[in-house]
Parts: sequence; C-alpha cells; structure tokens
Amino acid sequence: MTTTNQALQRVNEPNCLRGFSNLLRKENRAWWNTPRWWINALLWPAILGGLASIMLFALPSLVATEQVDEVVAAGGPVAYGIQIGISVFFRMGSVALALGAVVLSQDLLLEEQQSGVTEWLLAKPVARRAYVLAKLAASALAILVLLVGLPSLSMYLLLSIRAGGPYAVLPFLKGIGVLAVHTLFYLVLTLMLGTFFKNRTAILGIAIGSALGGSMIGGFIKPLLWITPWILGNSTELMVMGQSVAPEMMAYPLAATVIWCLIFTLVALAKFERTEF
Repeated sequence: MTTTNQALQRVNEPNCLRGFSNLLRKENRAWWNTPRWWINALLWPAILGGLASIMLFALPSLVATEQVDEVVAAGGPVAYGIQIGISVFFRMGSVALALGAVVLSQDLLLEEQQSGVTEWLLAKPVARRAYVLAKLAASALAILVLLVGLPSLSMYLLLSIRAGGPYAVLPFLKGIGVLAVHTLFYLVLTLMLGTFFKNRTAILGIAIGSALGGSMIGGFIKPLLWITPWILGNSTELMVMGQSVAPEMMAYPLAATVIWCLIFTLVALAKFERTEF
C-alpha cells in the first residue's frame, strides 16, 4: 500500500515577509487562472494596435496626394504615418495604459477588506507587508506583460512592416521602458490610495484625475512636469523617433517617477501596518 507524506513543509522566509510566497501564488492565480489574463491580452493590443494601424497604414494613403507642410517635413506620406503612429502609441497609449492600470488595481485591497478576506488572512501567520507586496508583485508582472509587453510587440511588428524592415530596436526598447515605468506609477499610486480610502470613488477620482489632468496642471505650473510622470508620454515619442530630449523632459521626470513609486510603496506599507480590521 502506498502512503503519502502528509507532514507540513517549512517555508524559509524572513519574519517580515512571512507568508509572501503563498500569497504571491494566490495573487498570480487570480490573474493567470481566470479569463482575466486572456481578455486583457486581446483587449490592449487590439486597442493600441488598432489605433496605430490606422495612422501607419490608412493615413499615408489619405495624405499621399496632399503636399501639406507636415507631410513634406516628415519626408513623405509613409514617414509621416510612422511619425503619427508612434505619437499615438506612446502619447495616447501612455494615458490609456495608466487608466487601465488604475481600473485593474482599484480593488487590490478594497474588495478583500470589504468581504472580510483580509481580516481572515491576517489572522493567520502572515506579515502585513507580505500581503501588500504580494499583490503589488503579481499585479506588476501581469500589467507589464499584458498591458505593456504585448501591445508593444504588436506595435513594433506594425512599425517594421510599415517601414519595410526592422525598426530601430534600441530607441523603441528605451521607449517601452519609460512606458513601463509610467504605467507602474499608476499601479503603485492606486495601491497606496487603497490603504487610505474605503470607497472606489476617491481612489478612482484621484488616480484618474492625475492620469488625465496632470499635463493640464503642469501647463500652469511647469516645474511640476519635471518631478511627475505627466510629460513622459510626450517625451517618449521623441526619443523613439531618434530625436534628442532635454533632461527636464525625460531624465528628471523619469527619475522622479521611480522615486515616487518607491515612496508610494513605503507609504502603503506603513499605512497598512497601522490599519485596524
């Protein structure tokens, strides 16, 4: 007769991250063992790739006979279409992905708190910071793959087809890196807001307001653009097209965005540690 060893296996984890590996598996299953992953895997490439396709393939045909200054300056209809396609993907796409990150992460903490799952889990030998970090790590991976990675791959293929050969890889990868940081900023911001507010209206209002209205605020108070991600979408398109970008338009806001992500994470951990359930 075959017997099975039912003994519990010890998990070697620091006390400050007790339960992290199990919680991370739980959060990954919430993404990859449900229709959630393939819905987003189809949705975002279709939205961003579809918009870019119109600019890359349909727009050149429309302006081929038009000798407008923009077309001439770009080097012809095809070059103009590539320029506008890149602009749409990185400028409009950065806002779209920020909104997607906010919507997908609005319930990371709120839903389980309202259902009592958080209280039940924290009654187990689980560290609070492990609970927050597991949600952040699993969501960051999924968002980077589904919202940033797959649409970017689609865009690169479309660009290469339109250009008649492989598009410059390095500038494009740099642009995707900036786009990834920009999107993660809104994920971490939304997670942090979930530790302060117990209703979706406040969380969505602040996060979406930043994504949609940040550049408008920066237009009135320009120094804010240097310490926020609000100008990164506009600057990234220039970098991908091989143009030089001033430090105050790329290096400063990119560094500031990374720092804000770290600050938001630390604030979320500190606030969650002090929250009563």
